[in-house]
Amino acid sequence: MVNTESIATNGALNENEASLKAENGNAKAETIVETTTIINDTKIGYCIYGYGAVKLLFICGGVGCYKKDFPEPVLRAFDPSLYTIVCIDPPGYGTSRPPDRKQEVNRCMKDAVFCIKLMEFLHMTPFSVLGWSEGARTAVHVAGQGKQMVRSMVLLAAGTRIDNRGAGIFRGMRNTNQWLPDALEVYLQHYPKEFVTKQWADLCDVVQQVYDLLGGRFPSDYVLPNLKLPSLVLTGGMDRFCSDPKYFASVLPNCK
Repeated sequence: MVNTESIATNGALNENEASLKAENGNAKAETIVETTTIINDTKIGYCIYGYGAVKLLFICGGVGCYKKDFPEPVLRAFDPSLYTIVCIDPPGYGTSRPPDRKQEVNRCMKDAVFCIKLMEFLHMTPFSVLGWSEGARTAVHVAGQGKQMVRSMVLLAAGTRIDNRGAGIFRGMRNTNQWLPDALEVYLQHYPKEFVTKQWADLCDVVQQVYDLLGGRFPSDYVLPNLKLPSLVLTGGMDRFCSDPKYFASVLPNCK
């Protein structure tokens, strides 16, 4: 991996792009470039893999980061000559710290602004967006706010609604001291325990607010019927926090 530091100016952007092209020309297409920039006075960390014509934006899940949710083996499964993948750490996660993340009902909607501006900054529009778990809700907002800039959308383990069963699961996960050691260790590889404990508690509180006060509908749920772009929804057999995949097919006009 290559660690660099960039500033949100056209000059820095051109230098970064030139570096990527030079590396690719020297048969170093497998290089994953990690860097940061400033968007709306906020430090945003991200990585770039590949140099292909198909531009993809990957968004991590709750209390995640791109190194956790999209590790190197995942990125290297893509042909770098076909794809250019940008993985963002939303504000308050991963390399987009400090400050730490402030969990709130509208957080994913706000994150979408940073996602779109990052892809514009990198001159990587139009693009397709992929979101995992919490990041899937952000991906919905990216598609809604980005309009013609977003070609297609992939939702992994997505949940835009929460029912009584789901709210109960989150309540049961609120205290990380009750987690199995192996489950917690996945997060501790990337964050201090205090961060994981607070962020999970705050995130579970937000889910409870959505269930108690908003009829179980996250803001992203209201965006879905307005999206006409091609969408793919994938759910694994062990995904516990997501909506019924059949629901998305009923509200997304162009969904598989």
